[in-house]
Amino acid sequence: MPTLSPSSPLPRLAPLRRIPFWAQALAVCALFAITGVAVVDDYGVGWDEFDQRRTARANVDYALGGSLDTPNRHDRYYGVAIETPLLLAERALRLQDIRHIYLTRHLLTHLFFIAGGFACAMLAYRMLGSRWIALLAMLMFLLHPRLYAHSFFNSKDVPFAALLLIALYLAHRAFRRDTAGAFLLCGIIAGLAINLRPFALMLLPMILAMRALDLLQAGRAERKHILATAAAFLAAALAAAYITHSYYWENPLRFIEGIRVLSQHPTLVENLFMGAIYRSDAVPWNYIPVWFAITAPPAALLLGAVGCAAICLQTIARPLAALRDRETRFRVLMLGCIVLPVAVVIALQANIYTGWRQMYFLWAPFCLLAAVGLRSIANIRMGGGIWKFFMGLLPEWIRAGNRLHTARRALAYSIAGAGLLTTLTAMAALHPHEYVYFNALTDTKTPGALAKRYDMDYWQMADRQSLEYLLALYPDATLRVWMRNINRQTLPKDDRERIPVLDNPHAADFYLWTARADKLPFANPEEDFYYPRIEIENILEQPPIHSVRAYGSAIALIYGKDAAAYHTAYQYYAANGELLARADFDIYAYDGALHYLNSDCPPPAPNRADRRIFLHITPADVADLPADSRERGFENRDFRFNLHTAFFDGKCIIRQPLPDYAIARIATGQKTASGGDAWRADIDLAARASAQAVYYSIAVGDYGKLVAQSDFDVYLRGNTLAYLKEPCAESDADARFILHITPSNPADLPSDRRERGFVNMDFRFAEHGARIDDKCVAERELPDYAIARIAIGQKTTSGVAEWRADIDIAARAAAQVVHDRILAGDYGAPVAQSIFDLYLRDNALTYLKAPCAESDTDARFFLHITPVDPAALSAAARERGFANLDFRFADHGIHASDMCVATIDLPDYPLDRISAGQFVSGEGSLWR
Repeated sequence: MPTLSPSSPLPRLAPLRRIPFWAQALAVCALFAITGVAVVDDYGVGWDEFDQRRTARANVDYALGGSLDTPNRHDRYYGVAIETPLLLAERALRLQDIRHIYLTRHLLTHLFFIAGGFACAMLAYRMLGSRWIALLAMLMFLLHPRLYAHSFFNSKDVPFAALLLIALYLAHRAFRRDTAGAFLLCGIIAGLAINLRPFALMLLPMILAMRALDLLQAGRAERKHILATAAAFLAAALAAAYITHSYYWENPLRFIEGIRVLSQHPTLVENLFMGAIYRSDAVPWNYIPVWFAITAPPAALLLGAVGCAAICLQTIARPLAALRDRETRFRVLMLGCIVLPVAVVIALQANIYTGWRQMYFLWAPFCLLAAVGLRSIANIRMGGGIWKFFMGLLPEWIRAGNRLHTARRALAYSIAGAGLLTTLTAMAALHPHEYVYFNALTDTKTPGALAKRYDMDYWQMADRQSLEYLLALYPDATLRVWMRNINRQTLPKDDRERIPVLDNPHAADFYLWTARADKLPFANPEEDFYYPRIEIENILEQPPIHSVRAYGSAIALIYGKDAAAYHTAYQYYAANGELLARADFDIYAYDGALHYLNSDCPPPAPNRADRRIFLHITPADVADLPADSRERGFENRDFRFNLHTAFFDGKCIIRQPLPDYAIARIATGQKTASGGDAWRADIDLAARASAQAVYYSIAVGDYGKLVAQSDFDVYLRGNTLAYLKEPCAESDADARFILHITPSNPADLPSDRRERGFVNMDFRFAEHGARIDDKCVAERELPDYAIARIAIGQKTTSGVAEWRADIDIAARAAAQVVHDRILAGDYGAPVAQSIFDLYLRDNALTYLKAPCAESDTDARFFLHITPVDPAALSAAARERGFANLDFRFADHGIHASDMCVATIDLPDYPLDRISAGQFVSGEGSLWR
């Protein structure tokens, strides 16, 4: 059973502790390598990668006796310490296909990034002595979303960060071993780092200064050894930087010129930063700090800030001890690797562009500071003063005994664990666009907000996904696409052959573009050698066909020559067409055609590009069908989704002409792979036309009588029942209705319904009704036999009755007769008078109110009949002593000529007493 002790940050797991730490770190590296192999083909190619490979080829050819000929004279200042091994691997493997070349480069670059993570783990372990903290530091380095994505296609910025970590690890190892060989090896790696980025020059004075402090504290016998190791380090660093950079071979003083050129690079671009445009040589002082803060995982930021504070407080509290203690000096070195480069960039106002990728190396020492911060929280040994203050705020029961150590450890590892889990979730959601990661310090929720404030896909990496979208959308076509062709090279050969290289933008059907604020296509279109914006400006003013998005902002756009027409048609049909059905598509009828509209159209994928939509049309007259369709009863007009669909910016539209004969019904939908319905819409055009006529008839007061009121008003005219609701929501179109018909003569029932006593005519509104503006109307034809009773209602989605009304047709007919006789003065005098007058005649009780308001038709009456002989009652009624004939006026009465009349037939046995009255909800009887 593992136990916690004050000196151990996590449970001491004996089996794990028997495994050397380097083996544990290698196991994590192996897991990352396997993942890298799985996802390497998901990323595109950045603009600089092509130039980097070309520069490496020029350097290698020069080293073999050729001339250093680079297309861009500034490229010769870039070191090729990483590019040269990549080129040699390409040649050793005899790779010919450009796709295989780039995939190999990406995988090897990523493996070198993982090697940097291994160095981070080993250095953190040597500095802090904790396996768990060292592994967490390694994960913080490897799981920075932007660095992780760049580790595949950025062969200079991320390798430099990894190389810096390796150099720092070897420096720590050299100071511990204190041998000439260790300092020599550290110098070689530092020289390779200088080859990649001049920022690595900071390692020379920092490490030599630490060696000088050793010299001040050493005895006479040790000083010679210290000077020799320092010299070995310096000589190895300068030699490695010189040997690996062929442009400096003829004149080493060119190195000074190279530093000047690379710090004030002549390439000027515009940066979108905090909503404003800045030229790259005039960015504000906070450009790098803000970019660093808003694109790093928040938990790591917090831990790094704690680590910086702990180191500063410890150094300020005991400056002399810090100078003497090698470990403390090394932590200060980590801090210097962050502060010094940022200070230099701000002071020199260096030419910085495309985010902070030139400064990605800052993340390497920052992860080590985060490890120090994690250790500071988890387990004391440093920074005691500040922690004593904060911990003094905790309750005594926590500070007592070992609980304080446990609370600290729980807090520290909760922050780190939750941070890593959150980062992994964000990376999975963004993949393969992790390079546009932003944290919660920015507005990542509002669609389009980030694109209006910060540069996102400045290398057009998402062109890869745009090309895959077009390839899937048009699986058999040749695609004429105007673009930077670099991402075309990552596609399989067959796909590349379907996308020919164009030399004229007017020959293209599609245009790939990067996005800035969802509109601005390129920072410097007047200087761009590949995108002559002025020639295709009219196309860029149209809606895009498709956009690749991250955080709701477009990072890549596809424009097409016909997109504007499609967009206009989409808006027109939605505004002017008649909405027939809603499913995956909103289906409109307009101008003799069906129009399928979808405002959130899923991008076609290989397994969906050939999906078929079925369209079956049933004519009003079967004779209108083609001869080969008459047997099945409908005309089959099925079509392929991708061949008839126009796409633009997440929307799509399909137009399918309808036949010119009268149509009774349309069935359309889409099948799943297993043959089921992915979605389906059955449209009864005859019922819709009838419902529309009914609505206008009701609107002008020419549609019979209102026989029931609930969610829907129900009208009865002759042999037709009509349902009306206004206003009506879209959800009402999914309503399901109860409709049970009881005939006057049971013999009229079909044989299979006689046992139940009624005909079931339940129906769905969508199949028999129409939504006209904000009104829902449906009409149902009733059977042509004499009807005694109609039960109507509406079902919920679970099948329970939402409302119900029983209409006694016979009683309503009798009430109409009584109404006419009363008006003629041929019905005698009332037997009781109250709100309603009661008449007793021909074994029927009649209720009359005049004048009568429409609200009176909602009345509920109680009617209790007491017979002379109690034996005449049913068994259930005998206990209470009367027959209960309570009823609703709407089911048995009529409202006509400003008069309400209802007639109830009484039992045919001798009556002793009649008790009648009216209910008021919640108040008992209104009259009796």
